[in-house]
Amino acid sequence: MNNIVAGYRKMAGLTQKEMAQELNVSEGTYRNKEKGNSFFKQNEIDKFYNLVKKTNSKITIDDIFFTYKPTQKDAKERGGLIDKHKAK
Repeated sequence: MNNIVAGYRKMAGLTQKEMAQELNVSEGTYRNKEKGNSFFKQNEIDKFYNLVKKTNSKITIDDIFFTYKPTQKDAKERGGLIDKHKAK
């Protein structure tokens, strides 16, 4: 997830520090969310989306937050199996 979210943040022209300020969280908290170590709250998703949408009105929330494709590493970390053809 982190590459997708980070990419959209960068597209909006914001640093991690600036996005953290926009979302009213610490830079460390934001960094953990962007890395996928913690979850974005709904209000943070909405705010992030509205900031990014200013740069491209065709972007959807799904494009940013719900295009996750699990990897084999993700499956191992979560203790589950995934279809190898669907994983990266």
